[in-house]
Amino acid sequence: MLIETTMYVHKSILNMLDERAETDGRTRIFIIKLLMQRVMQDNQQMIKINSRIKYQGRDEKDNWQRIHVVLNEYEYEYYLDLRKFFKMSVSFILAYAAIKYLDELLDWGNNTDNYLYRNYIFIKESIDGTVCWKTYWGIPLKLPVLQSSQQT
Repeated sequence: MLIETTMYVHKSILNMLDERAETDGRTRIFIIKLLMQRVMQDNQQMIKINSRIKYQGRDEKDNWQRIHVVLNEYEYEYYLDLRKFFKMSVSFILAYAAIKYLDELLDWGNNTDNYLYRNYIFIKESIDGTVCWKTYWGIPLKLPVLQSSQQT
């Protein structure tokens, strides 16, 4: 299933993404997906608890552009999890990733895998009547034993 959504991107970031896409012979959305995958690797430093969602700084309206993106359901859920755990808007996470990692892209941008999030798993579990959600960003070496048979 494909999900259409939008991101609000500063034109300076958009120019960076477009230049890299042209240099690498890739699409803008491919570059965006690689950046979002890369920023997840910083999850130990990025995860915040008990704070509000942070958004990008303000600037003149003409310096921003809304871009339309089409994501598969795993990518969409993954980006929402990044927002929830990093306490940053998805657009802000993209801007952060572009500034921090775009120059690295040459080293790992040759990944042609269309399923970049295949190791993204979430499981619903019921423990003594309490609903628990487990989110896996990767496959653990030893999968945990589930407490009940109510899984999704």
